[in-house]
Amino acid sequence: FASADKIDDEKFKATLLGKRVAELYIDPLTAHFIITCMRNASDKKVSPFSFLQMACHTLEIRPSLKVGIREYEKIQETLLEFSDFLLENEPSMYEPEYEDFLSSIKTALMLNHWISEEDEEFLLEEYNIRPGELRAKLEIADWLLYAAEEICKIMHYQPLIKEIVKLRLRLKYGVKEELLPLVRLENIGRARARILFRNRIRDIKDIKNTDLSTLTQILGEKTA
Repeated sequence: FASADKIDDEKFKATLLGKRVAELYIDPLTAHFIITCMRNASDKKVSPFSFLQMACHTLEIRPSLKVGIREYEKIQETLLEFSDFLLENEPSMYEPEYEDFLSSIKTALMLNHWISEEDEEFLLEEYNIRPGELRAKLEIADWLLYAAEEICKIMHYQPLIKEIVKLRLRLKYGVKEELLPLVRLENIGRARARILFRNRIRDIKDIKNTDLSTLTQILGEKTA
C-alpha cells in the first residue's frame, strides 16, 4: 500500500476519451457501455437497430417502455429477428436485468417504427407513447448517438461514424434511408419527400431535371 504522502504527490490526468466523456455529460456507466458496444460493432455486421437498442439500454433514456405480460412472446420473437445485430450480450431470462433488457428492445422497436415512417397515431396505438414523450425520447436518443459518434472519432472507428450520422438524420425526420437526400431540402418533410419519391423524384438531380409545372402539381405552387 502506498503511504498517504506518496498519493498526495501523484498527479492524475484525464485521458482524451475520459475528457470527452465528461464534456458530453453522459453517465460514466453509459460511456463504458457505449465504448463496449462500439468495440463489438467494429468487427460485426450492424443495422440501425444495433445503435437504437444500445441507446435505449442506457440510464439517460429511462423510463423505457415496459413490456406487459401479454407482449412477452411478441417482443421475444422480435428479439430473435434482431439478435445477430445486438451490440451487447443478451442476459439470461432468469437474471434480474432481463426485464430492463426487454424494455430496451421494445423502446428500440418503437424508434425503429418511427424511422420506418410510421406516424405518431400508429405509435400511440401500438406503444401508448404520446407525441410529447416521443419527441423527448428522440432528443435523448440523438444526444446518446452523438456521444457514440464522438467516442468513435477518438477510437478511430470511422465506418461506424457514417452509420450513426445517417441514423441521427433518420431519427430527426422519421424516414427510411432512401428519403434522406430529399428531407434535407427546405420545406420538405417526411410526407412531401415520400410523395416526391413515389413520383420518381429521388434526389437533387431529379428535382433539377423536373419542370416547375410537374413540381407544382406534386407539391403546390409555393413549395415548388
